[in-house]
Amino acid sequence: MSERPEAEGEADGGRSGRLSSDLIVGVCILLFCAAAYGVTLTFARAPAVVAQNVQPATFPRLVLVVIAVLTVGMMLLARGRAERRRGRIPAMTWLSAAIGVGFVLAFQWLGIVPAMILLCLGLPVLWGERRWHLVIPFGIGFPLAVYLLFAETLEVHFEPSPLVFW
Repeated sequence: MSERPEAEGEADGGRSGRLSSDLIVGVCILLFCAAAYGVTLTFARAPAVVAQNVQPATFPRLVLVVIAVLTVGMMLLARGRAERRRGRIPAMTWLSAAIGVGFVLAFQWLGIVPAMILLCLGLPVLWGERRWHLVIPFGIGFPLAVYLLFAETLEVHFEPSPLVFW
């Protein structure tokens, strides 16, 4: 028989009366999904000839439903598991997130392709990549491939960049 005192939370199967962080995060994500879905209810319906059988709200709603389903799955998988202590979030994570927000703001003024090029060139360099023979083709090629896929193949209309005058 062990004389070791039980760690906090072990006696009751890992439950110490606190809410799991996965549960808290999951509820926050679900609230966000519900609010964003509510915003899609305000989207105007496009005429059938323009919508090509897909209304403007369809894609965001689909993405939100997938996020919600995955979140519920995360919450169910976390049930009954003991909380593990997590370290601090590295500063690089916050900086990368800030750059992501900056990208969203920048493409309104620069246009989607120039903003994506800046993002795809800047993030790898920020993360320490110094093999320019890989960074430059990726930074230019990936945004152009995404643009060609959506604009040419899927015929998605992108507003022209304010910097482009043709």
